[in-house]
Amino acid sequence: MKKMFIYSFGVVVAVVMLTGCSTVVAAKVDKNVDYIVQFNGGDFDVGSMVTTEMPFEPNNKNMMNLLLNKALIEHKCDVILLPRYEVISKTFGKDIIRITGRAANFKTKR
Repeated sequence: MKKMFIYSFGVVVAVVMLTGCSTVVAAKVDKNVDYIVQFNGGDFDVGSMVTTEMPFEPNNKNMMNLLLNKALIEHKCDVILLPRYEVISKTFGKDIIRITGRAANFKTKR
């Protein structure tokens, strides 16, 4: 049994040494693939709580994206950490949508 394992291991090593490493090729990613990026607390300079509001249009599917973009521009930050979205019904006038979260900027490498 031990001789068979050593023989099999030797064959695998020989095949790897003879074939070598393959070259790295560029990969094309489908447009429907979402990217996942992980950060930790040390990657950000975290600021204060921020809130941004705008009129709510229920037919617009991009309301949350528009509100997030408005909040990033308004508060001059790179990201809103732990965003919370609320739709607030008004008795007079239009409904509004609100985002609340912590403003944060990416730390720069020096």
